[in-house]
Amino acid sequence: MMMRSFAHTASFTAAIMIAWAAFSVIDAKADDAKPDAMPTAASQCLSCHGTNGNPALKDVPILLGQQPLYLENAIRAYQEGRRTGGQALVMHEIVKDLSDADIKAIATWFGGTQ
Repeated sequence: MMMRSFAHTASFTAAIMIAWAAFSVIDAKADDAKPDAMPTAASQCLSCHGTNGNPALKDVPILLGQQPLYLENAIRAYQEGRRTGGQALVMHEIVKDLSDADIKAIATWFGGTQ
């Protein structure tokens, strides 16, 4: 009886250790996938689009999780005046001086899962 109890305890302990190891690997990969710190140029986006890209206002687009290429194209369209309507005039003023590197950094950061 004592041997059987020991076997169950050893099996349970081994299962816990395997699960812990698996979660450690998953957690390490998740840390690797996290985006870098928010680009400085993105700070001007926060007042309307929210600190995490998911705004509280219903008429402001959600940036969090959008495809980075879509966000790059949208920012460039605002810069060049090709995107109109809604808050386009405001967006034009906000993005007019962004460099290509700024645009790419903003799109990548908001397009990530933060």
